[in-house]
Parts: sequence; structure tokens; C-alpha cells
Amino acid sequence: MGGFLLLSACLSLLSLVALVRSLVTMTYLNIHFAHEVDPFSRAVSYYVFYGDGREEFATSVTVLALGTVLMLVGMWVAGIRFGGAATAFFGIWCTSLTLCAIFPTDNGKSIVSTSGLIHQIAGASLFVSLPLAGVSLARRLATDDRWARTARVVRRMAMVAMGLAAAYLATRLPDIFPTLAIPGVLDGRGISGLVQRALFGLEMLMLMALAMRLLRVAVSTARERREPARVEATG
Repeated sequence: MGGFLLLSACLSLLSLVALVRSLVTMTYLNIHFAHEVDPFSRAVSYYVFYGDGREEFATSVTVLALGTVLMLVGMWVAGIRFGGAATAFFGIWCTSLTLCAIFPTDNGKSIVSTSGLIHQIAGASLFVSLPLAGVSLARRLATDDRWARTARVVRRMAMVAMGLAAAYLATRLPDIFPTLAIPGVLDGRGISGLVQRALFGLEMLMLMALAMRLLRVAVSTARERREPARVEATG
């Protein structure tokens, strides 16, 4: 069991490094290309059309997917069983991130290429799949005293993320349905990029909360199991 706990702790650390790396890269893109890509009205996908944006964007989302996988493996090693729903939603999240890295969107309001279509479908899937994965996982974690508090935090984050995902979809309706008559006061395209970034950031924080709790559980469990061994050795 000590070896499994050590593996779980190592995986959680690697996951945290990957998640922080992804967050730093995305922050760099937001700051470095602030004049080229309006952070209030344009999605993060458009960074790929400027400077080193394509490489940095692909790196960010790929490392984010890797960090998620490392965290999930670490939780599984620690004895957490996700269930079919959470496993499926996490799988969609990681797959969608990878597809977004491989297939860039089109540089315009209309989607005219296969790559752009794949990117849009994957992008819509990833923003919905992680909140659903969080809710599904929180139900299972709530039955474990070591994870109960984190389960509540993850569930709240996931519910807020669902609201932001719905808000982001609403801001993009004029682009998705150009013929739809939407009053100017309800046209949210001017803040769609801001809503997307808030959603993306919240999802990263949700993953970090799980990875940090995994590290603490692995370390505390290892300490608890060493104490009886010390008592027996000194006795």
C-alpha cells in the first residue's frame, strides 16, 4: 500500500505541475496578444493566428488534458472509483481538448472548413463535459469522509460552470444562428470571450482542487499508516 500511496502522491504532483503550466501559458496568451485578440469578445481559439500563439495554445490544452489524466489515474490508484458517467464525461473532456489542439478554428465568424467544424464541436463538448463530470464525481466522493468537503466544493464549482456554459452559449447564438432575430440589448457577443475565459478558468480551478486534495489524502494516509509501525518498532 505504501507504494500505491507514493505513486498516487507523485501523480498528483505531476498533475498540479501540468495544470499550473497550462494556466500560465493561457495567461501569457491573454496578456501577450491582448491587442490582437480582444479578451472580451473573442474566444481563446483565435490566438492560433498570431505569432507563436498556435504552438502555445496547442501546448496549453494538451498539457491540460495530460494533467487531467494524471490526476484521474492518481485517484484511481488511491482507491477512488468514478463510475460510468464520470468516466465518460472526463473522457469527452480530454478528447475534446486534444481535438482543439490538433484542429484550429477558422479565422472568421463563419465556419467554412472541416478543421473549424471539428474545433467548434470539440470546444462545445469540453465546456459542458467537465461540469457534468464534476457533478457525477462529487456524488461518489461525498460518501468518503476524506473527500466529502472537496466533493461539496467541486459540486458548487461544477454548478457555476454549468451556468457559465449556458451563458456562453447564449452569447454565441447570433453567430450560431445568423438568421435569428435577437434584440441588440440581448446580443452578448461583446462579452462572449470574457464569459468563456471565466468558464475555462473555473474548470482549471476545479481540477486543481481535486489534484491538491489527492496529494493531501495520499500524504496523510501514508503518515497514519507509519504511526502504528513506529509504535510497534519502539514497543
